[in-house]
Amino acid sequence: MDTLTAEPDSNSLPKQKLFQLNPNLKERRLGFFFMTIFLGILIVYLFYDGWLYEWIELGYGGANQHWDFNVFGDMQWEIVGDHAEYDSTNNLHNLVYTCYWTATIAYLALITGNSWLKQGAIGTMAFPVMSLFSTINPIEASNIFTLDIFRYHSFIIQIMYDLTHICGAFMGVYIFYTACKKGEEIDIKKITPTILFTWLLFFITRLTLQKWPFWAPENRIGLISTNQINNMPFFLYGFEYILVIAILYFINFGTKAIIKRIKNPKVKTLVPFAFFIVLTVVMIFVGLIELQTIPIEYFHQY
Repeated sequence: MDTLTAEPDSNSLPKQKLFQLNPNLKERRLGFFFMTIFLGILIVYLFYDGWLYEWIELGYGGANQHWDFNVFGDMQWEIVGDHAEYDSTNNLHNLVYTCYWTATIAYLALITGNSWLKQGAIGTMAFPVMSLFSTINPIEASNIFTLDIFRYHSFIIQIMYDLTHICGAFMGVYIFYTACKKGEEIDIKKITPTILFTWLLFFITRLTLQKWPFWAPENRIGLISTNQINNMPFFLYGFEYILVIAILYFINFGTKAIIKRIKNPKVKTLVPFAFFIVLTVVMIFVGLIELQTIPIEYFHQY
């Protein structure tokens, strides 16, 4: 006589939690450590108003170089001809900075151990690393042989940018190295949501940092070139970011193909850096990476 085996009741199966802490205690602690750093960076962005360009000329005596609790009212600017001019500034634009959010994904990946977040951090590691390389001199990317860079990197907001890039790069490299040690490959399917999320951030940047409608010729200058909105090589209503998407996939497909032939996880970890260094140098010299500069006369001193 056949014995019938009942299917288990779906209600009796353990349900996966939407948010689950990483069982790897070392990674979890590392994630909380970096989360604390980025919460500190957030506080600086919320309450400190000054920008590097004004500070270079006027130091901390500039009209906008101060802390205050007027979080949303300080940013007063207008487009004058082919540039923006400022009655007052704040640093809320950094809350849509791509490197801030890719780093956020990285520390959440460490806290949760989520494989999609980890792959997303690997897939977008190019952002903090290439940004770190290209802002050695945050005023002129191609001129790194000047002692002025030490002064530039002593400014409080530039220190926040440096922390964002260094911490984001460290987390990306750490996650990639541990994946290589486990024999894991870059998963193109799992890196795609985070890569597309950066495209969404680019659209949000245009929507929040440009006057409406952002595609109108008279409104194409944003208040600052966060995510290079003022320095893209061409304008296509936000679809010009396809160039960045193509570069990210080129790096990831190239890295994936090369590391298959390498056994040592430390050597594997170095592979994407070859792409990052070569691409950063090429993009700087062909004008695809261009740092914005704002003359002091554009900051009205009241």
